[in-house]
Amino acid sequence: MATPVFQDAEFYITVTKPEDIVKPVYPEIAFIGRSNVGKSSLINTVLSRKNLARISSTPGKTRGINYYLVDRKYFFVDLPGYGFAKFSKTERLKWQNLIESYLTQSKNLRIICLLIDSRHDLMEIDLQMARWLQYHERPFFIALTKTDKISKNDLNKAIKKYKEYFPDHHVFPFSIKDKKLIKSTALFIKKFLS
Repeated sequence: MATPVFQDAEFYITVTKPEDIVKPVYPEIAFIGRSNVGKSSLINTVLSRKNLARISSTPGKTRGINYYLVDRKYFFVDLPGYGFAKFSKTERLKWQNLIESYLTQSKNLRIICLLIDSRHDLMEIDLQMARWLQYHERPFFIALTKTDKISKNDLNKAIKKYKEYFPDHHVFPFSIKDKKLIKSTALFIKKFLS
């Protein structure tokens, strides 16, 4: 069996208020995307863990910023999903403030993984997030999730389309069922954190 890219991972803390955001300690990668895009599945798979990040079929389950300590020298930071309208406007504004505070204030944030569902065209809310990241000069890459649910032809079209939308950013196809994609994503992340 191949050696995993990351050897050790554990839950560290959940933060629900901007003033509680973890002070700079370790290099960080943040994961952001619409609710139910597959953030928890990607984190668990890249870290070779089954239930570290909680997976839910219910959108909006992540309600705070979850920090995971990886190899005792990196933080994987799971941000709340955006775009789920079931919660009150007050609740959504609270999450937005928390996410923006983290993304603009984190001194050790090396890169952001913007997850987009490969089965759908680029949604306005994903485009807004990408533009926001670009405006604030935050480095990010695109992980096209759930690629095992579309044909190879549709996947190639999606990759081409997203590379045209975001020519200055890496675009990775990702599936929890494809070991090569998992490893290439993990290696790319580790390169940015090291």
